[in-house]
Amino acid sequence: MVRKLPMSTFRPRALSSSASTAPLVRISSARFFGAGDGACNPSRRLALFHLGSAIPQGKLFGVKAPKMLRVEGNAIVAATGGSMAQTSTAITQEGALEWVKKDNRRLLHIVYRVGDLDKTIKFYTECLGMKLLRKQDIPEERYTNAFLGYGPEDSQFVVELTYNYGVDKYDIGTGFGHIGIAVEDVAKMVDLIKAKGGKVTREPGPVKGGNTVIAFVEDPDGYKFELLERGPTPEPLCQVMLRVGDLDRSIAFYEKAFGMELLRKRDNPEYKYTIAMMGYGPEDKSTVLELTYNYGITEYDKGNAYAQMAIGTDDVYKTAEAVRLFGGKITREPGPLPGINTKIMACLDPDCWKSVFVDNIDFAKELE
Repeated sequence: MVRKLPMSTFRPRALSSSASTAPLVRISSARFFGAGDGACNPSRRLALFHLGSAIPQGKLFGVKAPKMLRVEGNAIVAATGGSMAQTSTAITQEGALEWVKKDNRRLLHIVYRVGDLDKTIKFYTECLGMKLLRKQDIPEERYTNAFLGYGPEDSQFVVELTYNYGVDKYDIGTGFGHIGIAVEDVAKMVDLIKAKGGKVTREPGPVKGGNTVIAFVEDPDGYKFELLERGPTPEPLCQVMLRVGDLDRSIAFYEKAFGMELLRKRDNPEYKYTIAMMGYGPEDKSTVLELTYNYGITEYDKGNAYAQMAIGTDDVYKTAEAVRLFGGKITREPGPLPGINTKIMACLDPDCWKSVFVDNIDFAKELE
């Protein structure tokens, strides 16, 4: 029997019943992400480098660079012939950028916590039309998770729901926005959701400042789903929206550290917000990350409900170094998970949104 990848290893451990009001850092799994996983110190998170001990960067990225690089305070120094001399980091960054752009990356799934797993699965399958792809219970760690989507995990973006024993409520916070679903007829979908007892928070109609017909619905835990009227698409789960405090900073980070492309950017001064669509492919064929900046708001409450996104990569070690080079914080050093051997690494962006990178080959083997 082939063991399925327990993607709950990308979710925090079980919570106590009082954890619904606790900050996210208290429910992070030190086993997989390190004790400092939820912390995000603004004074350190934007530091250009955090390499720690010496790393042969030139060998790592396949570029011509000094033999060894070290961080001493704010300076990058190179070891050459037994002496230490200050040097430029342009080549190292260039090599990292080149590799990141060539890496085979795809958004795999989004992870968040729910208070009643069976109730949520019923809503997603009956109201949103998703399929339950797999479900597993881990009694020794007191949690159950379920994967749902519109197609197989090896080719499509899916959601991972996590239920921690005895915890029936979470705080979504103000930072997480919504998940987008592309549908051919928004009004018809809304009627179906209403007939099943679902909650519609925005009736079908054109989006503010545009022409696309949309609607908003909420699942039993209060997570919002935006229904977007589009033609047939290979990726119905088409968006994940997160709010950020500095849009230009976030765009630069996701372009350089994550290798995403800025697909489009739109300012809406009438409604005082700007959005940027980032991704690894066109919006009509792949899942994208929607970053939203609301004028004058630089920080958001993350709550303790949303966990992270998982992204495929050909090399978690190179990915970790690229993230470090461009200001990200590593919260779980790259390497295999105990007992599974699937290689992962976890990190935070400048706004403390967490992502987990998963080795593509290992992930494919676990889904066989």
